[in-house]
Amino acid sequence: MYAYFSIAMYEAVLGGMPQHRSMAGQLTDLQPLPPPLHRGQIDWPSSLSASASMVLTSVLPFVSTTARGVLASANDARLAERRAAGVSQRSVDASVAHGRAVGAALVRWIATDGAAGAARPYVPPTGQPHLWESTPPNFRPAIEPYCSEVRTLILRSNDEVEPEPHISFDPDPASAFGQQARATYDQFFANTAETRAIAQFWTDNPGSFTPPLGTPTGLPSGHWMMICSQASRQLGLRLDDAVEAYARVGVALHDAFVNCWTWKYRFQLLRPVTYINRYIDPAWRSFINTPQFPEYTSGHSVASPAAALVLTDLMGSFAFTDDTHAGRQPARRFDSFNHAATEAAQSRLYGGIHYPMAIENGLDQGSEIAALVRARLRTRG
Repeated sequence: MYAYFSIAMYEAVLGGMPQHRSMAGQLTDLQPLPPPLHRGQIDWPSSLSASASMVLTSVLPFVSTTARGVLASANDARLAERRAAGVSQRSVDASVAHGRAVGAALVRWIATDGAAGAARPYVPPTGQPHLWESTPPNFRPAIEPYCSEVRTLILRSNDEVEPEPHISFDPDPASAFGQQARATYDQFFANTAETRAIAQFWTDNPGSFTPPLGTPTGLPSGHWMMICSQASRQLGLRLDDAVEAYARVGVALHDAFVNCWTWKYRFQLLRPVTYINRYIDPAWRSFINTPQFPEYTSGHSVASPAAALVLTDLMGSFAFTDDTHAGRQPARRFDSFNHAATEAAQSRLYGGIHYPMAIENGLDQGSEIAALVRARLRTRG
């Protein structure tokens, strides 16, 4: 969702950004997009809103009628703002037509990405002690088990970046594998108020509208898009630089999660809570509820450096305050995007939901994905 929404914003205003180039021909299967027919009449913010609104509505087919109304109202309000700023109705109309043409082309491309076919029932493998199984206290079905079937954008295959293999499973708590579980277990008792706050800050579970309210970020990908937004405001970025940042971060996050989930369901490794309950302490529960998908590698650890390195390439390294959870949790101050990424990854150990190796090797995996985005996706010149 974030990748497609951001690409829609970027491509809708590309005609007004002569120093930038289209992602068509660079992202997998993306063909040339419609150029503006009346370039001199185009109000680029109006085109952006029309394209982004169309694509977002398309990639959220499950949203309620009320939510669709909210999206439509947001687009209408943005166009009204442009008219109030002095943009003529003729220009608004031409701009909306261009944005919708770009959006329609993107919607056709998005429909072929494999995501629709990946939404089907799944039965996890059984019969071996190392295999993942649904975890307490939720015991819910596996999340995104067929994500490997979703088309990547820059990676040439969903498994192109291969993480370092995990330590071989061993039921003996004194073994090398057992020590990984012991490190997660011991961290639970070593946690301080600060480490618990870090674990909660990066939880990023889907939002809900009934108490207790979920986080507003829409998973770790949403959190990194919020960081991109906050950094753009802090630097006072112009529209062209801001949409470029969103689009590149969106692409990096998309491929990071597809790649990570491909390996999660290939390794099918059990979570620390399962190992600990079985071999160390049957009553133990992780500080943060363990998500319902296999262990290796850590999604936060892969996605965070992918986003952070792309942001650093575009914006440089500087201190910023992340107030993503304003009103729910205190803001956190970071020296750099890399600092935030490292903390996001480490938060999963503090939360008790990953072995250290899933975090350490996940960080390397995400950094390699960022390097490929840097090398293959050209948005300038």
